[in-house]
Amino acid sequence: MKIVTVIPLARGLFQEELTYFTSQAVEPGAIVSIAIKRRTVEALVTAVQSVAEIKAAVRMADFSLKKVLRIKHHHFFSPTFLTVARQMADYFASPFGLVLKNLVPAAVLSEPSAIGYEPTARRTNKLRAEKYLLQEADDERLIHYKSLVREEFARGASVFLGLPTLTRIKQAQQSLERGITDYTFVFHHSFGRKNLLAAWSQALTTKHPILIIGTPGFLSLPRADLGTVIIDEESSAAYKGLVRPYLDYRIFAEKLAAANGWRFVLGDFVLRTETLYRLKQGSMQTKMPLKHHAVTSAEQKIVKVANVDGQFHLLSEELIGAIEAANRNNERFFIYVHRRGLTPLVVCQDCGTAVTCANCDAPVSWHEESLFLCHHCGAHRSAAEKCAVCDSWRLIGLGVGIEAVVKELAVRLPALKIFELDSDRIKTESQAAMLVKKFMATPGSVLIGTELAINHLKEKIENTAVAAIDSLFALPDYRINEKIFRLLIRLRALAGKSFLLQVRNVKSRLFELARRGSLLEFYQQDLAERREYHYPPFRLFIKITAAGAKEKVLLALKTLEQKLAGYEFDVFPPSSGGHSSTEFALNLLLRLSSDRWPDPSLVKILRTLPPEYTVNVDPENLLN
Repeated sequence: MKIVTVIPLARGLFQEELTYFTSQAVEPGAIVSIAIKRRTVEALVTAVQSVAEIKAAVRMADFSLKKVLRIKHHHFFSPTFLTVARQMADYFASPFGLVLKNLVPAAVLSEPSAIGYEPTARRTNKLRAEKYLLQEADDERLIHYKSLVREEFARGASVFLGLPTLTRIKQAQQSLERGITDYTFVFHHSFGRKNLLAAWSQALTTKHPILIIGTPGFLSLPRADLGTVIIDEESSAAYKGLVRPYLDYRIFAEKLAAANGWRFVLGDFVLRTETLYRLKQGSMQTKMPLKHHAVTSAEQKIVKVANVDGQFHLLSEELIGAIEAANRNNERFFIYVHRRGLTPLVVCQDCGTAVTCANCDAPVSWHEESLFLCHHCGAHRSAAEKCAVCDSWRLIGLGVGIEAVVKELAVRLPALKIFELDSDRIKTESQAAMLVKKFMATPGSVLIGTELAINHLKEKIENTAVAAIDSLFALPDYRINEKIFRLLIRLRALAGKSFLLQVRNVKSRLFELARRGSLLEFYQQDLAERREYHYPPFRLFIKITAAGAKEKVLLALKTLEQKLAGYEFDVFPPSSGGHSSTEFALNLLLRLSSDRWPDPSLVKILRTLPPEYTVNVDPENLLN
């Protein structure tokens, strides 16, 4: 007789682990049928114990155990996968069921019987669990990945290439599937349920080694012969979950690779500071020397935005002159603007209060037609209003948005053909691809866009420029220097002839390092600052946010502070966004030594917090 712990796969029951008994042979990873109230549902077996091991606990239980109805699949997930999923649950201080739900495609969990998977003998993996880094330009990394695929196919092993976005997945597919189209499988969440299940089943039953390209959530595909896992563009924030349990899929991929003895590769044009620090500490290695200097043949220049004849212009005379020259020479020009709208922030000149969304409390942007638009939840309203705090009409926009640049450029160069690419105008991948295609087919034109545009630009453009970027330094993000530097390096690499950086602070060392492409010098500078201010990788941050009625939140945090006695933490209000304007919210930021996590005692405290708390381990920002 065995005691079986399961997680129901039915909607609404996923987070809860339940206990049943069975006399049949069963192992963790099996799919079974169980009865819950009057329903029969499928469940995933997460643990199995003999009655003899826990006889005393069974006798003392104040409830009677139900019997497992039948076993549907004996080996749907491997025990190793479930072990790593539990490690992730500990690391992110979240319920095991909730973590598992985020690691496996919903279509697979909703109908596991459609897969028909039964394991064959697993290949003995003789490869050491190597971990290494690759810091190269995009094209050079893809060449290296092709070599890895050929090497693994020759060994009879499959390869998983993880990418953060659908755009990058499609671009990698076009480059890597040549010659191995029949053995290349692409997975992304835009698949319909039927197509996803069909591709999943085919990937499992193909006898030849395969190349899997997808987001890291598809690492749950239980392919027996996997030998290498690659996480490309490892600096992308898209690898970090946006909702509870805020998983970092890079960590999941690395833990799963280590547990299975797979080779693990992190690649990017500019690797994260904490990733390069791991190389220094000896926990990662390189197969080839890292490129610490980004080379370009483009002419580069940093210019200062200034008043002209007593009037402020968003676009400097140097930038206007460069656009005019490109137009005369039938050259394309891309101008990067960080935010949408006319201005990304609106404040009161009298009291300094930011104008926020009535729906979610995030700052609004000023758009054309006297409109306030929230880019957090999409709400919009008329801009004809007074300050909500001091009743002043003196509202002013700060920063530079894409509409403001388009407006000024249209006035100063009215004959110019202008394309705009941001998420206000472009809603789908195909729309973005079509607009970029039109731009590339129109010599002498200008494309003005946000980072969304960069992700769709595959070919070099003769000229690139940054219209405004200084305001990014004000964001509450300890990684902001790294993000700005990486962005500038990408824009610089995109330029075939000239790269112009228009800024307010021309003396910034970061801008000069980006102009020179000095990756190593930037890394050393950023690491020194992080060490001084006790930022990651020298500390691990855990952000706990409580929201609700003010009295209840204050009382709850006071109780939590008592439980966290002995730990280093700060309490402060969120800066904006994510909470209803009727709610009161506070953040508690824990700072731990990097080698002190996961701490079992602290994990237990965090898991028992009530629903009005959210726990985010290694958050992307500290204040929101």
